[in-house]
Amino acid sequence: MKRFPSVAKPLRAACAVSREVEGWLPPSNALVPLLGLVLLVSGCTTTSQVSTRYYDVSGSTSQELDREIRRKGPRGGKAIATAGIDIRSVDLEPSVSGGLCRFRRVTFRVSAAITLPQWREATSSRDAELRRLWSGFSAYARAHEEAHVKIAEAFARAIEGSFLAIPPQPSCARLEAIALQRLRRAATLHEQVQLAFDAREQRRFAQIAAAAQAARARR
Repeated sequence: MKRFPSVAKPLRAACAVSREVEGWLPPSNALVPLLGLVLLVSGCTTTSQVSTRYYDVSGSTSQELDREIRRKGPRGGKAIATAGIDIRSVDLEPSVSGGLCRFRRVTFRVSAAITLPQWREATSSRDAELRRLWSGFSAYARAHEEAHVKIAEAFARAIEGSFLAIPPQPSCARLEAIALQRLRRAATLHEQVQLAFDAREQRRFAQIAAAAQAARARR
């Protein structure tokens, strides 16, 4: 099988739930639109390799938990949760017929390493309100990072389709060059979409947190 080393390099993205916006969110406020996005792109799912690691935080108040995240969270405490994503080719098979080269089979796979916070006292705390708010907060963080993975899966499928749509070329070297151009465009667009998703979610997060804070102040 002919190899395409320039096309085989993985696309990488680093995505995060930022700490620039603080707050504790109930599931009903934060998760519904986010889960809608996950369902929207789930039709493009692929066989992904996803690993999840947790960092422990401990505390009896939201302020204590926030300090723990500042101290132990990824990116030096600047993020609550992160997803490191690779999109790489696992099968690029060309076919030569009549002196022309085209892709016969193309498969890209997504690998993701997700980091999430884990509250050590989540089951033992007697503060029912804090438990409820943490449940929504941690569910949001998980759904946010999983949405990043779904976006990457959609791009993997789009790249596959783009490669298969390349017309037969007079040489496999020319086919590889065109595929590399398309891969680079996809990498740039993938990063832009992931960053735009983070920015949009951060704005929505801030609006929800501000509304919740205002509601508490009126009580």
